[in-house]
Amino acid sequence: MSRFTIKIGNQEFTSKTQALTFYKIILNAYKVGEELNRQDFASVKNLVYRDFENEEIEAYEKETGDYLKSVTVDLHPDFRGTQCFFLLYQSGKKALFGYRLAINNDLSNEKFFSRACRFTIANRLRDFKKHCFKNRPVKCALTNEIIEWEECQIDHKSPLTFSVIVKSFIIANKLDLSTIKYGAENGVEYFLDEELAQKFDLFHKEMAVLRILSTKENNKRASSARIKPTKKDGVLK
Repeated sequence: MSRFTIKIGNQEFTSKTQALTFYKIILNAYKVGEELNRQDFASVKNLVYRDFENEEIEAYEKETGDYLKSVTVDLHPDFRGTQCFFLLYQSGKKALFGYRLAINNDLSNEKFFSRACRFTIANRLRDFKKHCFKNRPVKCALTNEIIEWEECQIDHKSPLTFSVIVKSFIIANKLDLSTIKYGAENGVEYFLDEELAQKFDLFHKEMAVLRILSTKENNKRASSARIKPTKKDGVLK
């Protein structure tokens, strides 16, 4: 029995985590605005055309006349402070490329739904952060240390974590996640049903208790804040 591998171009990874780490290292090796060197560009291009053979890539580019010229690192247009890969084409087109989505292309219905929920409230969260920074200095809610805009993130205070709010919304509205339809903008999914998006936005507004944490403290708490089922969990019949 052969071991599990993920093949991207000529590279093989033994797990998705290993592949994600590989591309994260490339991303973090560059400053905003920098262009990837030849070797890193080749690695990212292989991921972009993961389902194509080399001959198919060449044929596709010739057919469309739109050659992938280079890859740069820049800030995400919606989540400022988050670095992303951007694809630059010969035609002048620039497109955000989410390496995580490309590797995790088998996301569950729950993850797609959660990502769309985050997109829905992105502007509201940004406005909250702007309001907090109107009166500097801003302190981390846990450590009380002074933090700058780029050094902090918004946290949904427990027990009403973002994961809890999303799950509560699904249950309260008896949603069948397999029927939800999505669009995509800047590499992030959004609800095609505007009424559903507005409904979640209002639900989140009424439920959420927000605070500012340093990125370091927020990352410490991230995994523990998610709802993860265990074998010991029970459900009501």
